[in-house]
Amino acid sequence: MSITAYEYLSILQTTDSNGDPKTHNFDYLALLEKIRATIAERHSKELAAALDSRAAAKTLKALILQYCVEFLAGTGFEQETLVEKIYLDMAGLGLLTEYLQDESVEEINLNGYDTVEIIYPDRTKFLYGTEAFPTPTAALDIVKRMVRMGGMILDAQAPKVDSYIGDGTRISAMIPPAVPPERGVVVSIRKQSCSSISRVQLIESGSVSSDMLDFLTLCLCNGISVGLAGGTGSGKTTDQAFLLNEYIKSNDDYNNRVYIIEDSRELTLIGFDHLHERPARVIYTTTKPAPNPITMRDHIINALRYHPKLIVPAEVRDGAAYEAASAGQTGHTILTAFHADNAEEAYARLVSMCHFANTGLSDERLLEMCVGAWPIMVYKKQLKDNSRKYMEVFEATGVKNGKLCGTMLYRFVISENERDENGQIVKVRGEHRRVGNISAKLYNRLKDNGVEEKELNRHFPDAVKGGV
Repeated sequence: MSITAYEYLSILQTTDSNGDPKTHNFDYLALLEKIRATIAERHSKELAAALDSRAAAKTLKALILQYCVEFLAGTGFEQETLVEKIYLDMAGLGLLTEYLQDESVEEINLNGYDTVEIIYPDRTKFLYGTEAFPTPTAALDIVKRMVRMGGMILDAQAPKVDSYIGDGTRISAMIPPAVPPERGVVVSIRKQSCSSISRVQLIESGSVSSDMLDFLTLCLCNGISVGLAGGTGSGKTTDQAFLLNEYIKSNDDYNNRVYIIEDSRELTLIGFDHLHERPARVIYTTTKPAPNPITMRDHIINALRYHPKLIVPAEVRDGAAYEAASAGQTGHTILTAFHADNAEEAYARLVSMCHFANTGLSDERLLEMCVGAWPIMVYKKQLKDNSRKYMEVFEATGVKNGKLCGTMLYRFVISENERDENGQIVKVRGEHRRVGNISAKLYNRLKDNGVEEKELNRHFPDAVKGGV
C-alpha cells in the first residue's frame, strides 16, 4: 500500500533485537508543536532570523534536529527528511523563502495570491499564474505564518495587521473581509538591509554629495533638527541609520544620548564608539497596538524623562508630529522621517499631521512651530532609473503672512534622461549643487553651539559676508 509523504514522516523506522525492521507510529503534529513551542521559548531570535539569512536557517535546522533527537530518544528516523519537513512547517515560507533570504531583494508585494512582485534595486521581477501561489488558501497560510512570527494574529477578527520579523523585515497584510475572498491576501514586505550603508557607498552611488552629508551631520551634532521627507521606498530609513551612526561617532559631547521610537525595529546602530572609547548611548523603543496601546505620541512625551539629546521618532504619520515639534522647541534635537513630495511642501504635511493632535491651533501657528522644530528639511526621491537621490536640502527661516519662508541650500540638478530603444528611462544624469547660503540666524546658532567659523565658511563662504 502506498503512503503519502506526510504519512511517511509519521512513521519511525527502527529495528528489534534481531536487527529486523520494526515500525513505530508517532504523532507528527504533536512533535511539531512541541518543537515549535520549545524553540519559540528558548530560541526566538534564531526562529525570526531564519527568514532573512541562509546561515540562520541552517542554525534553526540544527536546533530542530537537536530537539528531534531529544524528544524521540531511543528511536531511529530519517533525520534529513524529518528536519526539513518540520523546518518548512515552522519557518518555511514556500516560494517566498528564496527571496526573503536574498540580500539584494528590497521589497516583496502580493497583489493577491496569483501576482507576486519581487523588487530589486534596479528591476522588478513578477511571479504570475503558475509561478505564484496555486490558491488563495496557500498564500494565506504562508502570510499568517509570517505575521505570527512577529507576535501578531491575522484572522477574520483582525484582517489588517502590521507586523515584523527579526531586525528589519516589516510586513503589512490584509485578508478577507478587508480584501475580496477570491484575491486571498494583499501583502507588502519591506526588508531593511542588515548591513549599514557607508559614506563612500552613498557618495559613489551618486545618492548625495560629501558636502551635503557633512552639513547634515554638522547640524545634528550641534543641535539643529533635521526632517527627512520622501516617498515610500526612497531610502529614508537607510539615511536615518547613516546619520545616526555619524552622530554617535562625530559628536564629542558627553551628553549624546539617542532615544529611538519605531513602530517596528528597523534601526540598528553601532554599539560602541571606538573614537571616544565609550558605548553608544542609544535607547530603542517600539510602539504597541491595541489592546493597551503605546503610541508614538506616548513615547515622545516619555522620552523627555530620559534626558536624551537626540529624539528619533523614526516615521511620523499622525499627531505624533505635534509632540515632536513641541519637543524640538525645548532644546532637543529631532530627526524624523515622513512622506512628502518636496522639501517645502513637507512643512504643510507636518502641519496637517499636527492637526490630528486636536490642539485647536491655527495653521499659521502650527507652521511656526514646525519651522522652529525642523530648521532643515531634506527631500529624497527614487528616480525613474530606480536610483535614490537627495533632491533638496532646504532651510526654513520663518513664516510671513501665513506663508513659509526659506532658502534652498542644495539641489540635485538633472541634466539628461538617458533612454533605451523603447523610450524607457534607464539613467538619470545630473549633479548635486549648492544653490544657496544659510541664514545669519542659523550661522550664528551653529557658531554659538561650537562650530568653528572656518568650517562654516567652508560650506557657505558667502554667508559671513551678509549674502543671506
